[in-house]
Amino acid sequence: MREDKTMKNRRELDESLLTEITRRLGEVSEAQHDLAREQRILTRAATQLRTGKGAEAVLAEIREQSPELLRDYCDLQVTLTPLPLRPVPRVAASA
Repeated sequence: MREDKTMKNRRELDESLLTEITRRLGEVSEAQHDLAREQRILTRAATQLRTGKGAEAVLAEIREQSPELLRDYCDLQVTLTPLPLRPVPRVAASA
């Protein structure tokens, strides 16, 4: 009887481990797919920049294909780019 219980526990452990390994393999496969897609997008963008296409157009294309891909870079650029100064209208002094 004890042997049957031990074998049952071992089978449950085997099944549990197999389930976890299969789940993680799925996650790894999905991550690899996402990384390969990002690599294709970035490789094409680098080629376009090297061949003279403007950064704005390349960035727009990247955003269209994968909005999250360079979001941190875009946020940084917006932060670092100085805003153009606009003249402040003067209020006429009341008499």
